[in-house]
Amino acid sequence: MLKLMIVDDEPVIRNGLQYMIHSENTLFTEIITATDGIEALKLMDEFHPDLLITDIQMPEMDGLELIREAQHKQVKRFVILSGYDHFEYARQALRLKVTDYLLKPIHQKDLAILLTRTAIEIMKEREEVAGRDDDAENAAPGEHLASIKKFKAFVQANFMRDLSLEEVASYLGLHPNYVCSLLKRETGMTFLYYLRSIRMDQAKEILLKARDVPMDQVARSVGYDNPRHFYKVFKQYEGQTPGSFREQGGNKII
Repeated sequence: MLKLMIVDDEPVIRNGLQYMIHSENTLFTEIITATDGIEALKLMDEFHPDLLITDIQMPEMDGLELIREAQHKQVKRFVILSGYDHFEYARQALRLKVTDYLLKPIHQKDLAILLTRTAIEIMKEREEVAGRDDDAENAAPGEHLASIKKFKAFVQANFMRDLSLEEVASYLGLHPNYVCSLLKRETGMTFLYYLRSIRMDQAKEILLKARDVPMDQVARSVGYDNPRHFYKVFKQYEGQTPGSFREQGGNKII
């Protein structure tokens, strides 16, 4: 059973894709849709898609930014939809390791081939993961602690850039799924929450100690290229905006 999420601000595209996928009887049996990137990220907290199909041009958050955020939520496979054949889009998609880049209008046959190929890759990976996880579970407790220590040190040294679970796992020589379960067991946090906690703690320190630093610079210094997204995350984490936090000297608003 594979899960698929479709993100597009055009209802015709969302419904059309959903109809085509259902009519092809693919291995993607659970399919949900979202109207934009913000809604999609919220849905991912409960629905963990094996594949994300997203439009590239959407309000609030474009498809490329959505993919960057989704990677922190352990989503690994992406297909970008676009009505524009722009080289820059394709170049950035390749950097993000996007599975495919499809131009609208979508042809059902091409979509079916893509989904079948992707489903096969996912199933093979699951079999490999099952074997590696069995080996990892037999590791000594000391190895677990050493891995967590290396994990925390690596994240602390690299939180200010676009950091993914896959990169950290590669550095540790472990599978992402195992790193995720180990982190959850040792800290009670997901990778995304742990990374955000490091970023927010650093942001609060900058806001209080370097009051002349512009907000967009604060955002970039802790790993957020989009200041608006930084504001939203900070407010969710701290209960107030970065500007209010700075004005209040770090005190909570009552």
